[in-house]
Amino acid sequence: MKQPGLAHRILGTLGISVERQQLGPPPGLYHYQRLEGEWPTRFHLRVDPDGGGLLIANAAQAAMLSPAGVQMTKAILEDQSDEEIIAQVRADFADAAEADIVADLARVRRLVAELSRPGDNYPIWNLDDPYAAAASRSLAAPLQADVVPGDAETTTLMVRRLWEAGVPHVAFVVRPPTSLPTLLRAVEAAEDVGMIAGLRTTASRLTPQFVHDAAMAGLDYLGVLYVSNDATRHDAVCGRADHERAWAILRQCHELELCPVAVVPIMETTVDELEEIAGALLGQGITNHLYFALACPDDDQDAQKAGAVKASALPQVAAVIEESAEEAAARFQWAPPVRFDSTRPLAEQVLAGPRTSADCTVRVQQDGSVLPPRGPAVCAGNLLTDTWEDIWNHPCFERYRERLVMPTRCPDCPGLAICAAACPKDPASWSDDAKDGDQR
Repeated sequence: MKQPGLAHRILGTLGISVERQQLGPPPGLYHYQRLEGEWPTRFHLRVDPDGGGLLIANAAQAAMLSPAGVQMTKAILEDQSDEEIIAQVRADFADAAEADIVADLARVRRLVAELSRPGDNYPIWNLDDPYAAAASRSLAAPLQADVVPGDAETTTLMVRRLWEAGVPHVAFVVRPPTSLPTLLRAVEAAEDVGMIAGLRTTASRLTPQFVHDAAMAGLDYLGVLYVSNDATRHDAVCGRADHERAWAILRQCHELELCPVAVVPIMETTVDELEEIAGALLGQGITNHLYFALACPDDDQDAQKAGAVKASALPQVAAVIEESAEEAAARFQWAPPVRFDSTRPLAEQVLAGPRTSADCTVRVQQDGSVLPPRGPAVCAGNLLTDTWEDIWNHPCFERYRERLVMPTRCPDCPGLAICAAACPKDPASWSDDAKDGDQR
């Protein structure tokens, strides 16, 4: 089975496998632009405390790097010659044979050249996928933060704190009463430090002028909620005339060369329509889709009647969606399923969307509270008052700190991308905000 539109890959640990002792660039996030043909590629090189790192291109592809690979990559992106790089690596890694250094440098140069053509897919959603055979290593920070903006000053401070922690990508989750000028300031703050920046919202909360201004300010992609091809059903959830506005904004994204992302909820009432929804979006050139399921255990019949999808149905639904992506060479991604909250109307939960867009992502609330992508809405600390080390060392991030462990594949649904981080049929793997009240 081919990759169902997944734009990123982990290419393995590059460079020379020798012990590193405080060599190479210091830990942190480094931002570069590299021209390949007509269009520049934005690179983020994250150097972790263990000396290894991660190279991210246009937030669409990623490769893990060993300490020597980090050193080579940084030198390549800073236009150093092969002779300079080989001399430095030889000095820092005395036990490495020169032939190995030369061979690894050639591999890293090929990697950088290949990643310079990643296309316009945004963003990276999951670090591991079922098609990647990567060497695993620890993460010092997530790849993305989904941030609910507060006032402009606080949001700017949160963006800077995330960048300092080594998070290269921020997506602003637009909730009322966030004002558009404040939101524009948030996009500008992300651009100022070099972060990839996106938005996720309903079309009715935006204006054409704001979309234009945000694109000019450096917004990289815009995620718009798309419930149904039927305007009446869509507007019943998102508001009057939102369906028409959603299509207008998606078309505007193309005109502005801003990557459009359709955010598609999966509910009992739309399960049978998902192929048609995907087809309509693809027909208009919308090839990046984010799907999130409002799910419930199989024995919760009340939730199913209210519109939630039962757990056992999720793999079958995912198989249909991923087959459509493969046929269209599109990029369909999965957010962690959301456990249906019987105390809230279905429409309200659809509008709230997923807690995070992916598994190597954290949620940051307006007050700075940091939540994990799955499980109960446990606050791991406050981005504004706690150190990143204390937040990241919270028990709820253990599986993400060490690595995203790929689960054992069952014979029922082998190879589905939705299974990459956890079995979708297991309610314990869903995001569950209801347990701790309104955390969204």
